[in-house]
Order: sequence, then C-alpha cells, then structure tokens
Amino acid sequence: MTVQFAFQNRYIGRKAMPIENKKIDLPPMPQVVAKIIQIDENKLNVSSDQIQALIAVDPALTSKILKIANSAFYARATPVTSLSQAITLLGFKTIKSLTLLVSASSMFPKSRKSIQVQKEIWMRSVLAALVGKIIAEMSERKAVKDEVFMIALLRNIGQLILNQSYPDEYLKIYEGTVWGIDYENLRILEKEAFGFTSAEMSIYAMETWNFTESFKRSASIPDLMNIPDDPEFPQVLPGILGEIVVIWQKLTEHNPLSEEQRGLFEQLFDVYASQLKISEKDRAYLSENLRDNIKDDSFYSFCEELFSM
Repeated sequence: MTVQFAFQNRYIGRKAMPIENKKIDLPPMPQVVAKIIQIDENKLNVSSDQIQALIAVDPALTSKILKIANSAFYARATPVTSLSQAITLLGFKTIKSLTLLVSASSMFPKSRKSIQVQKEIWMRSVLAALVGKIIAEMSERKAVKDEVFMIALLRNIGQLILNQSYPDEYLKIYEGTVWGIDYENLRILEKEAFGFTSAEMSIYAMETWNFTESFKRSASIPDLMNIPDDPEFPQVLPGILGEIVVIWQKLTEHNPLSEEQRGLFEQLFDVYASQLKISEKDRAYLSENLRDNIKDDSFYSFCEELFSM
C-alpha cells in the first residue's frame, strides 16, 4: 500500500538561507553511556558488578536511575534502595536504556533561542520511545523492547544538534515544515541551509559515538512511507511506528496537522501495525485509549521533568 503525502510547502517562493562556514556543535557522549551501549549482552557475560562499576562513578546518574526504578511504572512491591538491587530486579537491558535516557537529557544545554524546538523534539522522541516499547510488547518483538526504546529516543538526535547550533534558522525550518512533520520538505530545507540533512547528522553523530548499527539503521530512514522491516534489525520498525502514532494522535504541543493529514498518518499506522501483526484490540488501544493513559503515567512524568518538557 502506498500512502501519498500532500503538505503545502510554506517556503514556496523562497529558500532557506545557506549558512556559510558551518560549524556544528557535536555534544560529547558521556563516557558511561559510550561504554555501556557497546556491551552486547547477548554475546558477553556481563556481571552486575561490572555494570554497577560503570554507573556508580556518576552519583547523579545513579540517583536518577533509582528514582525511575521506584516509580509506579515498574510496579515494585518493595523499594529499590541500591544500584545492585536495581540491576538485579530490572535487568541489564532496562538499566542500559535508563542510563541512555538520563544521560541524553543533559547533553543539550537549554537556551532561550533553542528551547522551543528542543522541547518539541524531545517530547516527540520520548513519547515515540515509550509508545514504541508498548508496540514491541504488543507484537512478537517483546525481546527487543528495551532496544526499541533506546533507538527511538535518539533516532532524530540530528535535529537537536542542528537546532542547538543554529536555533534561529532551525526554528524557521521547523515552522515551515509543519513543525518538522513534513519530512520531505524538512530534508529539502535542511539540505539548502546546511548542505546535509538532520538524518545524516544523526548518523554522523552515532558513528562518532561508536553506536551500534541498529541506531544508525533507524536514523537512516527519513521516509515514513517506506520503512523496510529488516529481519536483522527487528527493533527499528516498532520505534518508528511509535513516532507515527505520536504524530497521528497529536500527543505533543506543536502539531498543526489538519484532519486530512492526520488521516494519512492513520493509513501508515494501519500498514505497519498489520506488518507487525498487532491485534485489533491493541490497535484500538493505541488509537482510542493511549492519549488518556500515557501522560498520566509516572514514568512519563519523570521524563517530562528530566527533559523540561
């Protein structure tokens, strides 16, 4: 099934101003994340002590992970009081995704110029990660749900980097592309202004940070109308479908989609939900009940505080 998008280009008749001598501020990836994210838990016998040793050097990170571990999201009957207990109860994959979540929130300093777009991108990314994880649990991909969360969270990090480096120009580009939802024109205007797209920026950053191939594979898919479901990377499609749901259900603050445009995203949802063999009952939840439930979730509330959303 082919879904055609028809967005009115608000930049018709003018071009984004090219930026001469472009200087991109690539934020450093915290060392603890760089080390943990490269650990393949399926191939290496990683002990709780090893993981704990990596995280424990950062008291602020440890404190936030314990706060999340004690949230209602994980529904623990007894309080989690130590990092070793959190690792034992939640498992390495979950701790890995929580470490990335907490560290990502501090990578981009907040400034008056960049905050408007930054807030929207983070809100869309966090919600896409949460919904993507739910979708993975609904499909036959529960085993990769934590990887889905991590990959969806950072899929559009190139947008954050460009917004941080050139906030005035990127705000104009975002406003001119239905707040970044008109993906085709977003790519065109980014290319005109910077000489490359935010997707290419994401891939460059991920390569610099030595992220695994699955992160780069997700970032390399800018066209939501044609998402390849590669068996080698089962964690990619659920996360991108999460992004589609967030846009379709208008879960973020800035989403000026018309009802006709929303209908196009609903068609995409149907296509990929069928591909993932999501049941009619679960589809109904995503389309009818998700909005009322997700923002009341204690984990989302923590993310909202973490990212100043």
